[in-house]
Amino acid sequence: MKYYKIIDGETVFFKGSVLRIGTKTIINPTQEHMLAAGWLVYEEPEPTNAEKLAAAKAEKIAQIEAYDSSEYVEQFTINDTPMWLGHELRQQIRTSADAYEANGFETMTKVFDGIEYTFPINTWRQMLNALEIYASEALNTTERHKSTVMAMTRRKDVEDYDYTTDYPEKLVFGNGEE
Repeated sequence: MKYYKIIDGETVFFKGSVLRIGTKTIINPTQEHMLAAGWLVYEEPEPTNAEKLAAAKAEKIAQIEAYDSSEYVEQFTINDTPMWLGHELRQQIRTSADAYEANGFETMTKVFDGIEYTFPINTWRQMLNALEIYASEALNTTERHKSTVMAMTRRKDVEDYDYTTDYPEKLVFGNGEE
C-alpha cells in the first residue's frame, strides 16, 4: 500500500520502512501508524479510456511480435524436418553457394542441427529465394496487423483482433526440390 502527504502544495510519497512520530521511530509501520502520523492511503486513479486503449494496443502489438518470431511463422521444412534460417544465415548460405559455384562445385552440403543437407547449388538458390520471399511476405503481414491494431479506436476491437491470419503458407522442401 502506498501512502502520501501534501507538503508545501506538493504530493510526497512515503518511501522506506522507518516512520518517525515525535520521538518514536517505528520500523515497518502498520496502516494505523501511518494514518496516525498524518499519511493518507494513496489509491491509484482509474485509468482513462485512452490509457486503457493504449495499454490494450501495446499488449496486442507485443502478442503480434511474439507470434511473428514463433514457429507459427518462422518455420519451413526440409525433408520433413522443421527449421528456420534467419536473414543473416540465409545470406551466409547464399555467399557460400556463390563460392562453391565459382570453384566449380555443382553441389553444396550444409549441416543444420546435426543433419547434412546436400543439394545442387541451383536448388540452394531456389530455396533461399523462396525463403526470402516468404520471410518478406510474413513481415508484411505482421506490419499490416500492427498498423490495423494501431488504427483501432475501441479497446474491445483491439482485444478481439485475430493477428494469426493472412500469413503466407509455410514452405516445404524435400529431396532437393522446392
